[in-house]
Amino acid sequence: MGKIVALGGGRFDNGEMDNVTEHIISLTGKKAPLILIIPTASFDNMDENDDVKLCFEKFGCSTDILFLTHENVTEDVIKEKIQKADGIFVQGGNLKFLMDTWKTTGTDKYLLEAYEKGTVLSGASSGAMCWFREGYDDCIDGQFVFVKGLDIIPYINCPHYQSEYWQTFEQAIIGKNISGIACDNGAGFCINDGEYYTVAGNEDGDCYFYDVNNNFKKININKNPEILKTL
Repeated sequence: MGKIVALGGGRFDNGEMDNVTEHIISLTGKKAPLILIIPTASFDNMDENDDVKLCFEKFGCSTDILFLTHENVTEDVIKEKIQKADGIFVQGGNLKFLMDTWKTTGTDKYLLEAYEKGTVLSGASSGAMCWFREGYDDCIDGQFVFVKGLDIIPYINCPHYQSEYWQTFEQAIIGKNISGIACDNGAGFCINDGEYYTVAGNEDGDCYFYDVNNNFKKININKNPEILKTL
């Protein structure tokens, strides 16, 4: 069984996500793990001074980057980088572009294999939605759509839920046939060897469950953690 930390969002440059970063590191079981950062959703717009990269390095990790849009990236390179990583962090951005690119490059296959092997998978925003059955993202000309993810976590995910803009998810999910998980910035929905739980950054943040079996009733998971035992 695998490990996932799926974050609604949050800043990595001001200490807000330090405790969550430390939690991701702890799940690897290594003091100085290799963390592979995948910035596909931002169209590979990332450099050596990226906040997430610097945050992991601050806690003693070594880091690598997988750019999938670069011409010199082959499937062998993709496979090798993913297999070598102790943990993987996927950046936010355009979820549809991310999933389309993963499928055309074979990255999705190697990420699923990494999950089964026990590599810690993590990410924020689109980098969180990708681990779910579907994600709710404004990635088609600024319009919200549901995009299929890797289906490791069998729910629909919505990030940035402290924002009124993203709370349109509450109405959009009605009529779907599966339950939803919405996460504020700073909050994460996680799985560790089959057990669900939540995490929160130093500035807090909650996760919410929308129950398909109860007319999509909204339940604050942080205030009602017992709901996790039913998932």
